[in-house]
Amino acid sequence: MDRFERSEQLLARERKVSPLAAQTYSKSYRYFSGGCAPSYMDHGEGCYIYDVDGNRFLDFMCALGPITVGYNEPAVNEAVIRQVGKFSSGSLQSELEVRLAEKLCAIIPCAEMVRFVKNGGDATTAAVRLARAYTGRDIVLMSGYHGMHDWSIGASENHKGVPEAVRNLTKNFEYNDLGDLEEKLKENEVAAVILEPIQSSGPKDGYLAAVKDLAHRFGAILIFDEVVSGFHYALGGAQELFGVKPDLVAFGKGMANGYAISAVAGRRDLMEQIEQGVFISTTFGGDSVPMAASLATIEILEQPGFYEHIVRIGTMMRDGIQACVDRYHLQDVVSVSGMPQHCGVSFEGAGSLSYLDIQSVYSQTMLQAGILVFAIYFLNRHHTEKEAQMYLEATDRAFSLIRRAVDADSLEGILTGGKVDPVFKRNIK
Repeated sequence: MDRFERSEQLLARERKVSPLAAQTYSKSYRYFSGGCAPSYMDHGEGCYIYDVDGNRFLDFMCALGPITVGYNEPAVNEAVIRQVGKFSSGSLQSELEVRLAEKLCAIIPCAEMVRFVKNGGDATTAAVRLARAYTGRDIVLMSGYHGMHDWSIGASENHKGVPEAVRNLTKNFEYNDLGDLEEKLKENEVAAVILEPIQSSGPKDGYLAAVKDLAHRFGAILIFDEVVSGFHYALGGAQELFGVKPDLVAFGKGMANGYAISAVAGRRDLMEQIEQGVFISTTFGGDSVPMAASLATIEILEQPGFYEHIVRIGTMMRDGIQACVDRYHLQDVVSVSGMPQHCGVSFEGAGSLSYLDIQSVYSQTMLQAGILVFAIYFLNRHHTEKEAQMYLEATDRAFSLIRRAVDADSLEGILTGGKVDPVFKRNIK
């Protein structure tokens, strides 16, 4: 029997009825080494997942970030089940909405009011709309990824289907480059400067404070997109970690340990525009089940030592990855970046091998070791020194095979599964 027989059966069926056979690009079969990876998950426990064929994998994807405290967490489950017995979406709000809004205002430095939506892109889009309404301007400067909505994705290479008139309203600026930001602020009447505050290995000293000063000097609203950084680096996000308060912030992913909820929060005068004609309203924004999950999740995140544990495990992993790069002299092929809480590797081509060839060797080797990970890892509280060591042992094996492939300028005898084939590829070899 094929190790992934049930997964392959389901994949064949779904490919006939759903594009990419996944609802999220990064969960598609094309992002893993073919023949070596599961496609469908049955259940999870702590930091492990079990696929539909009964195989167990040590999970460093954490659902692309939402699993902050662990799969099948009893306290979260109990809160959800308790609320499911009452209602999820109803004709009126739940008390949980009040409690969660108060909690977020208490723990997020910039939050004076909160509006709930569902996805990270909903929250960033709401923040941009508020900024445009407040300033009376249209242009947005952005750095990072901010979701699938037209204003954001239209400024990326993946802009097919976005009208040119919309695309022209958003411009990218380089992270950690104040000169680039200032130049674009001078050239445009800017409504909002929006950025992921933590990219790669994080902001340079004083960078975020300088971004805030520049944005305000030119009359723009500063928005932090903390959909990824929120609840992963600190309880109050990057703004707590670096001591810089934006005007508005978008939170998502890590809020509810896998349940669908996001929020836009910020200054009262900006948020009150929702009562004054700025339309931000969704049918499921008041869904009480993920609010119950979020309150239970935050209670765990607030426990003493939670983030110290994440940093300790992440530091062990980051240092270990770099040691493997050095051991196999792969500095020209593999680079390590990221803060301990969210770190990993990126690949470059070598000889006739593309970066995807190299990544495919890595993907296959990690999967064969029973580890589910892209290049960048996420952590939850169930990852311990044991799991970190398992990850590093598999990484060592992967890098040794990458070294062999580079030296031979060939994947022959090394890559036995299919190549990683993402929908959107980097414009390099």
